[in-house]
Amino acid sequence: MREEHEELHHELKKVTRMRGAVGKTAQHVAEVLHPHFEKENELALPIVSIMRQLAEGKSSKDYSKAAQLFDRFEPEYRSMLGEHVEIVAALEELEEEAWKAKNMKALQFARKLKAHAKAEEDLTYPAILIAGKLLKQL
Repeated sequence: MREEHEELHHELKKVTRMRGAVGKTAQHVAEVLHPHFEKENELALPIVSIMRQLAEGKSSKDYSKAAQLFDRFEPEYRSMLGEHVEIVAALEELEEEAWKAKNMKALQFARKLKAHAKAEEDLTYPAILIAGKLLKQL
């Protein structure tokens, strides 16, 4: 997940350097996305990193830290979903500007990042919630 975030940031940086409305709109995407990625990297990624061990019933020295992070993630969960709403709205603006400019790279990027957000909402975040509940039972 960290690598995916880095790749998305790298691609976004390229899109922000594009001229005109596409680049300007991409800069807005970067502004709303960066703090959200920071929060995910801090709170969500360490929990994601232990989920396989947890699911397989293995022990890990990282469970204690993951449980502490879950205690911070859980109250942030709803606001992180709200941040996704803001990010997706910015991405829809980027899609519109990219479409007008016939800029397929920017359009593909916006769609890729929207798919990433949807996957987090539908899979990653719920998996973190389940993992956190399991961690509390250990």
